[in-house]
Amino acid sequence: MADAGRKLVPLEGLRGIAAAIVVLYHLVLAFTPKGVGVVPRGHGALDTLTQFVLGMLNGGAAVAVFFVLSGFILSLPFGRDRRISRVIVALLKRWPRLACLTVIACLFAFALISWSGHEYKDAAHVIGAGWLASHGNSPIRPAHLTWQGALREGLVNVFTKGEVKFDSPLWTMRIELFCSFAIFFAAPILFAVGSWALRLGLVALAIYAVGTGYPYTFFADFLVGAVLAMLFAEGRLPVLGNIQAALLGGLGLYLFSFTFEQKLLIHAPLKLLLSPAYSHYVWDLGAALIIIVLLGHPATRRVFSGSWAVWLGLLSFPIYLLHGPILLSAGSVAFMDGVGTLGMTGAAFAAALCSILLTLICALPLAWVDKGWTQLLARLARPFTGRRQSVEMVGAIKCEKGAG
Repeated sequence: MADAGRKLVPLEGLRGIAAAIVVLYHLVLAFTPKGVGVVPRGHGALDTLTQFVLGMLNGGAAVAVFFVLSGFILSLPFGRDRRISRVIVALLKRWPRLACLTVIACLFAFALISWSGHEYKDAAHVIGAGWLASHGNSPIRPAHLTWQGALREGLVNVFTKGEVKFDSPLWTMRIELFCSFAIFFAAPILFAVGSWALRLGLVALAIYAVGTGYPYTFFADFLVGAVLAMLFAEGRLPVLGNIQAALLGGLGLYLFSFTFEQKLLIHAPLKLLLSPAYSHYVWDLGAALIIIVLLGHPATRRVFSGSWAVWLGLLSFPIYLLHGPILLSAGSVAFMDGVGTLGMTGAAFAAALCSILLTLICALPLAWVDKGWTQLLARLARPFTGRRQSVEMVGAIKCEKGAG
């Protein structure tokens, strides 16, 4: 059992890397005039490599990774315990598990907005960055924002309405909460069904039923994670050799890099076959392949089982929650302070560096709050489940994203 928990450590590293990709993606949107999608001219293999690297800067795919990981981790305990009491406790714990940190993040964002005011608009005007001008796709009027509104948004509105006036990356929280609820009902049923043909049939039916409309279509991400959890719990994940891991990992990264927004030639074959509505299904498959390699290839698993992966996983949720308000406020202030002396490029780098450092500094205490809060909820729930949390859940508790 302890070994099973250790085997899940690589997923913490993966979630941390996904959080880092989201941060870099937003930094490029905020502090470059053309944002993501600028493709330098090149030739041959160098051009292909450049396109691939640009494709990896994919915030949408990183969020899909978060959701697939959530589906995996939230489903896994039901492989051992499918009692109604566990389902009820899981349902009751989920909102407070997420809301504690979203409240802190929204209040923190309110403080930053009150301090920086319209500085983000000034920076956006100089840079020509539409994403920054829209306050991260969530237009605001700072004078009309209050701490009570921030509290209400972090506690309720971000989950019930998808409201994100203060911290735009929190648009994922409503999806995270309600898809988690759905998984708590679906996972016990899927684990109880013995036939893999029937399991996959039910999953396919559910994905078809929710369709491609926002936000329901994201339930597919969680279901992919649930399928991987069943494979892991039943020891059915393949053990991969080096060549197999390289092929599956390369394909997974290629699918992760896919996007309709960036005009990259390497994605032309997929665009011929798919419409934009199916993008996140491509990302789900990419995430699944990456997870299979992380858990099934011994050498890769060892690399991703170090203490760095544990720390990255611990920080990933706080980083995801805090980076948006920090780069929109402190990053914009740093840009405007530096543009006169450093020029556009120098000021953009200064803003990015300031944003990254402040995010890491602020994420550390929030990570400890998150850890303590999660442990408290686990202790409160233990009398109602009648047994200790499964080692699988403890070993990878930080993979339980609110992310991403």
